[in-house]
Amino acid sequence: METRVLLFVQEGSAKQKYIDAIMECGVNVFVSSSFIDLSDEICSQTYHGLLLDLPTKLKAIRDNKSYVYRLVEKFPVSHLISDEKTGTIRCCHISKNSSSNLQDFISSQCINAVPQKIREEIRKEINLHLSLYKRLDGKRPERSITKNISSGGCFIISAHRWKDGNDIWIRFEEMKDSSLIQAQIRTVVKWGETRLVPGIGVEFKDLSRFQTEELAGVLG
Repeated sequence: METRVLLFVQEGSAKQKYIDAIMECGVNVFVSSSFIDLSDEICSQTYHGLLLDLPTKLKAIRDNKSYVYRLVEKFPVSHLISDEKTGTIRCCHISKNSSSNLQDFISSQCINAVPQKIREEIRKEINLHLSLYKRLDGKRPERSITKNISSGGCFIISAHRWKDGNDIWIRFEEMKDSSLIQAQIRTVVKWGETRLVPGIGVEFKDLSRFQTEELAGVLG
């Protein structure tokens, strides 16, 4: 099977330099500029390892620490640092010392790794109306809709301030079983900071049997 790696790097001068260096190692490379903005194409592929531009990772951790660490736990991971003065790329992977290079990481860590997907559940672009509570006994919920949804979670459009890792409660107004569902925030897209739709990606924690069955029907 061909070896595939996923590179996370912001737009900039380092991006093409990383791509060229990875391709010279004889593997296929897919690129995402954000941990949040993962395209359907990227999520449909399996990968043997992740390559993280260090500034891109540090920026993502500020708002989505638990999601970033949860993601990287699944794969062999190496951090990349581009030295603008010398034009060199430093490769520092977790299970090896910092002097290891990119070819060493791919040959020793990626080629024999079991390929995995970024996201196990397929999310569908379905808009469900909901009420969103910051606390279980809270009042005045935010009313919103889902941007997409899967059997394990959804992305909810919201301009409010949210914190990665916090629990929230959701009431789907169109479900027959409209009891509150506890969920945990896994990703946060803040309003005004990017061109992405603002909101939160959440993981369901306590769907009832009836809600699970209803959701399966919605997803088809």
